[in-house]
Amino acid sequence: MNKKNIRQEMLEKRKNISEEVRRNLSEQIAENIINSHFYKNFQHICIYQAFRGEVICDRIKKQAFGDGKQVYVPVTNQEQKLITFYEIHEDTAYQTGAYGIMEPVMDEQSTVLSKPALILMPGLAFDRNKHRIGYGGGYYDRYLAVHPEHAAVALCFGFQVIDTDLPCEEHDILPGYIVTEQEIF
Repeated sequence: MNKKNIRQEMLEKRKNISEEVRRNLSEQIAENIINSHFYKNFQHICIYQAFRGEVICDRIKKQAFGDGKQVYVPVTNQEQKLITFYEIHEDTAYQTGAYGIMEPVMDEQSTVLSKPALILMPGLAFDRNKHRIGYGGGYYDRYLAVHPEHAAVALCFGFQVIDTDLPCEEHDILPGYIVTEQEIF
């Protein structure tokens, strides 16, 4: 199966779960993250704004604020095909950004991530070797390639982990861990 077919299949599977199930599974994944050693070891946490049925990071964001951690979200530059992580606060306002994903409203106070961080990243499909298929833009791969000081952890629903090896390319950056509602591996 090629990447395009895998993407279509996983998008369809995510679309077919109810919002209630997605929220419940996302809560379980959040608990796994919050109780993990990698969450506890980082003061700077990068989340993402859930899009197209992805794992919701709201619980992680709320816990991180409560734990006094600094929280960041990606802002996409489509022309340069890059993401930059900006700090957010509990009262941050959002606007629709690239690809229809919510991004923080930027102002002169906006702070770019400059310290080692735990980067939580989405994806469409994963295998047991931690290979990941995203939407095909390569944004996280490019970012992590030039920022090796960060620890990448992928979040997904259990059904997004497949038993066969996914196709991968030389430039693919593998997450250190994959977290589902059932396990961390």
